Amino acid sequence: MQKHRLQAMSWKEAEEAFKRSDTVIVPVGTLHGHGPTPIGIDASSVEALADQVGKRTGMMILPLVPYGENDKMRDYPGSIAISQHVIEALYTDICRSLHRNGIRKVIFLNGHGGNREPLVRAGRNVRALGMLVAIVEWWTIERKLMPELFPEGSHISELAVAMAVDGTDIADLRGGGYKGEWGAQPPLRKLFGDKIRPLGFNNFEYKGAQVIIPVDAWDIDIESPPEIDKNALEALRRKGEESIERVADYVAEFAREFQKIDVTKALAKS
Repeated sequence: MQKHRLQAMSWKEAEEAFKRSDTVIVPVGTLHGHGPTPIGIDASSVEALADQVGKRTGMMILPLVPYGENDKMRDYPGSIAISQHVIEALYTDICRSLHRNGIRKVIFLNGHGGNREPLVRAGRNVRALGMLVAIVEWWTIERKLMPELFPEGSHISELAVAMAVDGTDIADLRGGGYKGEWGAQPPLRKLFGDKIRPLGFNNFEYKGAQVIIPVDAWDIDIESPPEIDKNALEALRRKGEESIERVADYVAEFAREFQKIDVTKALAKS
């Protein structure tokens, strides 16, 4: 079978792979609290997904970048926060290195919403090289195309996918409440009185409109109940497997279509 993971290739095999296609896939994540779900779900999810896409398409998959933007979640034990300008520079340098190897199109499989802006800026940075970047986020695909899988919310989806990757024993269901992106409608602390209502992260509502006040997640998060029945874990794990399979099919189709783009023509000045 033809290798698709860059780290498993010799440099000669890598040279041959770069000649076969000008498109690669890069999974990127981060580490922060997700209630009883492992802190690495934003990384392990896209690593597993990338491998499935590589098997389906034969496209080169780069090693996972497990660290990302995380400033708002930095007070959670285990969170690793990389400054946005640093992570933007890292993503940009990965693209530049790939450009030297003949790559013109990069698909970032992003597991963490906070990485989005650095990825967008990195994509703009390498436009001058004649490169095109796409950012694909699995949870947005899942919500839009398969809402029946996890009507309870994305917190359950992340737990299910984590168990699909590493087994049901990884769920921390010792009892008590959880903080950190947990719960369908997690309770939030009213930091600024009754009229300025917290919506989550840095978003607040005042008289029906949204305003942004930068705060740390730890400042507004309140413990939510576990909401998980231990007897339901195996069924959830199977749903996580289904999610990975269906999202991988979608991403593989997109990757093949993205691969067809002639970047020179697409980015030509009119």
